[in-house]
Amino acid sequence: MSKSHLYINLYENLKRQIIEGQYSSGDKFPSKRALGQHLSLSNTTIEHAYQFLLDEGYIYSKPRSGYFVSDIETLPIITKNNTHTIQKVTNEHSDDGKTHFKYAFNVSEIDTEYFPMQQFRKYARDVFDDNQINLLQHANPDGDWSLRQEIAHYLFNSRGVSCHPEQIIIGSSTEQLINLLTDILNKEQFNIENPSYPPIKQVLDKKQISYMQVPVAQSGIDMSYVNKSQNNITYVTPSHQFPTGYVMNLKKRIQLINWARQSEERYIIEDDYDSEFRYFEKPIPALQSLDTEDKVIYMSTFSKSLFPSCRIAYLVLPKKLLNHYKSIENKEGNTVPTHMQKIIANFMQSGSFDRHLNKMRKVYKNKLSLITEKLKKYEDQLYIDGALAGMHFTLTVTNGLSLEQCLLNAKNNSLKITPFSLYDPTESTVKFILGFGGIPYSQIEAHADALIKSLCQ
Repeated sequence: MSKSHLYINLYENLKRQIIEGQYSSGDKFPSKRALGQHLSLSNTTIEHAYQFLLDEGYIYSKPRSGYFVSDIETLPIITKNNTHTIQKVTNEHSDDGKTHFKYAFNVSEIDTEYFPMQQFRKYARDVFDDNQINLLQHANPDGDWSLRQEIAHYLFNSRGVSCHPEQIIIGSSTEQLINLLTDILNKEQFNIENPSYPPIKQVLDKKQISYMQVPVAQSGIDMSYVNKSQNNITYVTPSHQFPTGYVMNLKKRIQLINWARQSEERYIIEDDYDSEFRYFEKPIPALQSLDTEDKVIYMSTFSKSLFPSCRIAYLVLPKKLLNHYKSIENKEGNTVPTHMQKIIANFMQSGSFDRHLNKMRKVYKNKLSLITEKLKKYEDQLYIDGALAGMHFTLTVTNGLSLEQCLLNAKNNSLKITPFSLYDPTESTVKFILGFGGIPYSQIEAHADALIKSLCQ
């Protein structure tokens, strides 16, 4: 393991031991010197790991006495199989990811300042009108028909995806739809990108479906691995690969479609999660638009194009799989409230959705341009990648600073940045994944300055 990863690994192990009860509330924690000697680790590594535990409330210090384990009732509750979702159970307000940081490059956030709330509120009032009393009844488990019609029109005009509204299935999240797809596909084994979007692995692990992780290059998924694989399903994020930001080129897309055509059981799952936002080059068509033999399952979400809490995702099933889907008994029903589906259908039908996207493309492009222009002045120390589309890019530090030092600098500057190794533990370079969507435009320059101050010498 890289030295720059040691303190993170130590911190995670110590945290897990506390949570699992190997230490009790009030127990004295090993001294930094004693633990360093026992594990043959530097005092700096131990100090950084302890500082993280202190910051998050797992331990506390007493002057001249050392470190002690905090009261277990104030600790985060974490299941052993989920180290990503942490919820504190205290009387304080919940941590929204920004509480302890003045600057934060969070990956999953959008800019809410420009959302047309007044307009959206009007559509909300309309669907709760007395004349819409039918919306209170049980809804179509596949999704509201009017929303599926609008999605079909939108996909054809914006992504070249040709489908009938009947092929569209509405769900509450990408995870829910992937879970549904595993049933539709009879739990076939998967090829997935490496690194990849975490929920895909979580769903497959939970359902005990085996998968092969396929390396991703700048041109897209490595087809030599796919061609040798015996697995029939390949999951990709070709328009803006998560987390690298790479865009799969047209040659790779055609190769992947040709691979799927070689067997009746083969299918491609195309996750087009933030394809609406491409800034500097002509958009590449969706994989599904290149497919003439119904081998691509297209899926996307409104989390980035509208807002995450609307909890609406959708997939487009090939006609053959649609018939199989209809025949499945006791499948999970649609959990998205009918009123929210209807609101978004009306929002799209009026043209407001297209106008909102056009505005947000300009907003996000301006933010990205402002950040990257400032960073380019330090191109001898920082390498930007994956910044042609979407709402995140990657940044590699090439000036010799360790990951450990960069994170310490960031903390001292009240800056939150996410190491790329969180998504790819094998990553050996000092690399970060930076989301910029949720940063207010007025704070972009200050965020970029904090980044430069933390990562540059």
